[in-house]
Amino acid sequence: MSTGTKIKICGLRTEADIAAVNRYRPDMCGFICTPLFWRFVPREEIRRITKALDPGIQKVGVFVDQDVEEAASYLMDGTVDILQLHGQEDDAYIRRLRELLGRKAEGRCRIIKAFRIRSREDILAAKVSAADLVLLDNGTGTGEHFDWSLIRDIGRDFLLAGGLNSENLADAAERFRPYAVDVSSGVETDGKKDPEKIRACIEAVRNTGKLKVEE
Repeated sequence: MSTGTKIKICGLRTEADIAAVNRYRPDMCGFICTPLFWRFVPREEIRRITKALDPGIQKVGVFVDQDVEEAASYLMDGTVDILQLHGQEDDAYIRRLRELLGRKAEGRCRIIKAFRIRSREDILAAKVSAADLVLLDNGTGTGEHFDWSLIRDIGRDFLLAGGLNSENLADAAERFRPYAVDVSSGVETDGKKDPEKIRACIEAVRNTGKLKVEE
């Protein structure tokens, strides 16, 4: 039986990465759109490699404290379908995004705001965010997850990220029923996306062990 949790594979960079997600079909795939981060992919390269992306997989652009007009333009020109904010963007920034997006933002999930979780206060801040969805993350890049016991206070749909891999995803999805799980380093080997790890993570979330992702 499926948990109903969606799956996002983040940090895609190459045509091989696109081929892997096309094969195993996560719900979303993410691209780092802010320079200076090592997984950064220029806009034109995102547009080029996603020409081959299965149209059923949503494209998420990840931004860190980027100019609001530039972030909006990625969605307006079709480079991505969803904007994920990973910096210090506040509700005023989100309101401005919605103004710029206009009708494209109506009735759909267009904006995800990430929160680094260290305490109950961080959870409460995420709870009242103006974003369509919030993402709860460890935020340190250590491959470890935050204190999951804090999730009980969230009171809204959320994405769970940080330290997730095929060994703990099923437990996380069953215990907390997040809207989606977000995995990046947990599906990499030597800094590159590993198709078999992508497969294993998708199986872990979508199946109880009786069903398998088709070859």
